[in-house]
Amino acid sequence: MLAAATSFFARTNISQSYNIGGPSLNGSRSSTPGPSGPSTSALPTAAAHAPPFNVGPWRVQSATHKTTGKRVSVWSADKRSQEMDRMGPASRERTIEVLKAEASALSRLRHPCILEMVEPLEETRNELIFATEPVISSLHLSIPGSFQYTPLVELDEIEIQKGILQVCKGLSFLHTSARTIHTNLTPEIVLINSAGDWKISGLGLTIALSAPGGGSTRWEFPTFDGRVSPYTQRSFDYMAPEYALDEVLDPASDMYSLGCLMYAVHCKGNPPFKNHGSISSLRENAGKPLTGMERLDPDLRTLLGALIGRHPQNRPSPGSLPTHAFFSSLPISTLNFLDRSNFAAKTREEKISFMKGLMGVLDKFSEGLRIRKILPSLLEEMKDTQLLPYILPNIFAISQILSSSQFATLVLPGLKPLFVLKEPPANMLTLLDNLQMLQEKTEKPVFREHVLPLVYNALDSEHAVVQERALRCVPDLCDSIDYAEVQGVLFPRVALVFTKTRILSVKVATLHTFLAMVKTLDQTSLTQKLVPLLSKIRTKEPAVTMATLAVQEATGMKVDREAVATLVLPQLWAMSMGPLLTVSQFKRFMEVIRKLGDRVEREHDQYLRDSQRIEDKSSAAANGTSAPSLGGSVDFESLVSNGTALSNGSVATVKADTFIDSSKNWEDDVWGSIFTENPATVDDAHKLRKGHPQQAEPWSWRETNIIFCLQRYTVRFVTYVGPGTT
Repeated sequence: MLAAATSFFARTNISQSYNIGGPSLNGSRSSTPGPSGPSTSALPTAAAHAPPFNVGPWRVQSATHKTTGKRVSVWSADKRSQEMDRMGPASRERTIEVLKAEASALSRLRHPCILEMVEPLEETRNELIFATEPVISSLHLSIPGSFQYTPLVELDEIEIQKGILQVCKGLSFLHTSARTIHTNLTPEIVLINSAGDWKISGLGLTIALSAPGGGSTRWEFPTFDGRVSPYTQRSFDYMAPEYALDEVLDPASDMYSLGCLMYAVHCKGNPPFKNHGSISSLRENAGKPLTGMERLDPDLRTLLGALIGRHPQNRPSPGSLPTHAFFSSLPISTLNFLDRSNFAAKTREEKISFMKGLMGVLDKFSEGLRIRKILPSLLEEMKDTQLLPYILPNIFAISQILSSSQFATLVLPGLKPLFVLKEPPANMLTLLDNLQMLQEKTEKPVFREHVLPLVYNALDSEHAVVQERALRCVPDLCDSIDYAEVQGVLFPRVALVFTKTRILSVKVATLHTFLAMVKTLDQTSLTQKLVPLLSKIRTKEPAVTMATLAVQEATGMKVDREAVATLVLPQLWAMSMGPLLTVSQFKRFMEVIRKLGDRVEREHDQYLRDSQRIEDKSSAAANGTSAPSLGGSVDFESLVSNGTALSNGSVATVKADTFIDSSKNWEDDVWGSIFTENPATVDDAHKLRKGHPQQAEPWSWRETNIIFCLQRYTVRFVTYVGPGTT
């Protein structure tokens, strides 16, 4: 029974449970829009929220369940539309009966190639409404070159062949299981869902092959009423000639309609014969040769000639049609093999061989077909962990064409459980090979939380090849993830591998990783963690020794000279004595030792010179005398008055009672030329210090400037030497 018992004055359950027409500005929508109203949704992708479209009197709109978030398509027909108002009472009632019969048939017939009903039909005073699986367009609106073509769905030849085979399977179900003839197969009643599959609808005019009493159903040829919607009448352009000439019911009549549909898809939406609702035209065109097929594939021309033939017994059946040469291409065979009903019956060896070969034919499919049809099938098969090493390369190949949002929605949920699996090792190798793409397609927090554990688990793997592959990923990670993650988590993990491994290739790979990490780690980590770790190496293998040399060289050029002298160079000298080194390898050690030694000598020599100079200046400042100059003596009075130093090395004298002894010049002119003659005397300064300002002569501006400059020099001195220097 239909759910039409809903009160004519109440809102429908569908309108109460779903946000219809896509997300509104405030995130909710509780009322059903008018069937002819404009769409208010902004739809990012066809699969998410397709724009509304019409299928006869039905208005098809995307909707989302308010609680579960499930996506559906809501079909609504307005009983008070202008089209309905133009009909007479009888025609209007007949139209509503056909629409109700269509919804009733969809609720009864369940098949992958029949449109799936989600919510049953509800009827109010103003409308009929029900919900189905998400659909994005009808075939009528998707035929390239047709008058009403909308580019939401792009059909290439592979998509068309796949869709025709799906319609053929649906007809086979109707004929054999439901014992029903469709009688009105047209492009308008074929719907394309969000996965790109073709689904049969328009079941309001179906006829049972047998009458309720057991006999054959009697056929009465209908008349075409121009005042009634063509959707609720049988189209004479797609009707088999035996309906008019022989007045018989035969399942092969649907195959004639399928042939006309195939012709229209390849000929810009035009049927092979336009009968304009006239039975006489239908009879006249019966058996006429087809025209306009010159550009079509020869196999397609042959198939159309067999389908659109006068006699039903000569037409291919739904069971034999897929074996025709037109459907024997490699891409179609690939899709048939991957179909759920076929793939489940294959052996594991056959599945593995198929997955290996799929990589070579992926480029033969359109991007839409790869995303909508192949990718979901591959993701569904990921439950078999033994197939994962062969499925994952295909998934990542398709993921290259996905946007970040598509990848996060379609692929990442299926990959997350794999990041923590250590077996089989081929899975981890494939994931690690695509680590860069995973990083590009995911947000930074998501990558850190879900993808980075893959690298850590790979470093802990018992398989050397997995560890080496993970180690090769580390340098790129150091450049892209936070330093805290590198220093606190990644480096200790690599160090643990270095400490525990007994495999030479892994040991060398770890050293190569350390070499790449030197530029990222700070000096503290290098001197307190990495260098002591390298000192524990006991093997004398040249491969390990030379790899360690490279790490020590890079470290020695980054840490300070004390660490080089006390930590790095002693290790290098000890390692250079390795008995297995060749002459060239030993020379390489000597080159590095000399280079680092020269650096220590150069920097420490400069350090000692700077320290001596600072010490001399500090002593001079403390004693009230200037330090000896490297270039002779300078008259202090001449110096502060922009004078010239004496060239003969003699010492110029000043008054004995001056505050500062200038018998020796300072190397740096820190005073400037702000002084003039007659600086304050030492006695005056002492009097001021002893708390007897009344006994001291008044401080002049010159004397104040001297004190100010002394303070300024002290600040410069402390800044140069560093805090805490005496």
